[in-house]
Amino acid sequence: MRFHLIAALFGAATAIPCYELTSGSIPDGRQEGLGGLDPFDPQGRWDVVEAKDAWIRFQAIYPNQMAKDARVTKTVFEASPGQVRGTIENYNNNDGNNIQLWLPLKTKSLQYGHMLPGNMGPDHEVIEPQSSISNFQRVIVSIILPSAKGKLQEVRPEQPAQGEPTTNLKRAEAVGITGLKGKIDSSDWAYTTGLELRMAMYNIRNEQQKAYRAGRPWDKQSFAWILAEKADGNCMVIDFRNFDEFVVRMPPGARR
Repeated sequence: MRFHLIAALFGAATAIPCYELTSGSIPDGRQEGLGGLDPFDPQGRWDVVEAKDAWIRFQAIYPNQMAKDARVTKTVFEASPGQVRGTIENYNNNDGNNIQLWLPLKTKSLQYGHMLPGNMGPDHEVIEPQSSISNFQRVIVSIILPSAKGKLQEVRPEQPAQGEPTTNLKRAEAVGITGLKGKIDSSDWAYTTGLELRMAMYNIRNEQQKAYRAGRPWDKQSFAWILAEKADGNCMVIDFRNFDEFVVRMPPGARR
């Protein structure tokens, strides 16, 4: 989403809370929305964290639910292979025993969550998006930051004792859906909305396509980042400059 950071205009020297952000119309990239400041050189105003090695969860905001109540805030994860498989196989949570599952922050995950098209062209695997989170305007994205990488273990689903894995299990494994086990700190959390993340990803995709057709490098400085709110209410930048797998590769002859 395109942002205008009011506090930056006044030269704030401390961390900046997200409630001081407001949307603005920025025609030539999003960097101007930070009052002309470099999103990757915050000078103590906000943290910058690379997108790689993060985990994400898309959570629909239920009717009459506040958006913040859809955030995941727990710090202890205790998934078992059986629980992961049971949750994948029990889409509707009929017995009420499903656990929270997670996705690595990769292109497939963004496609699965409706943040990018399911079909990105011949250079990317076609991914079927999850229908329950199709209304991206009513989705909260909980992000486990890379600072938690050494604190958590991925827990893969238990495989069936006999026979082939079900369609649900195959689909989940193809996307990278996993359980987690371990303990993190509240500072390892950040949050954004489905709308903001989708707009940022589509802006990156559109910029890459324009750059390819023009025969120039794409403008990472203006587009390769999103803002997220930390658990303490302060904003941070999530840096997509080194998110190498998400680079649009267009077919021969497309540059025109």
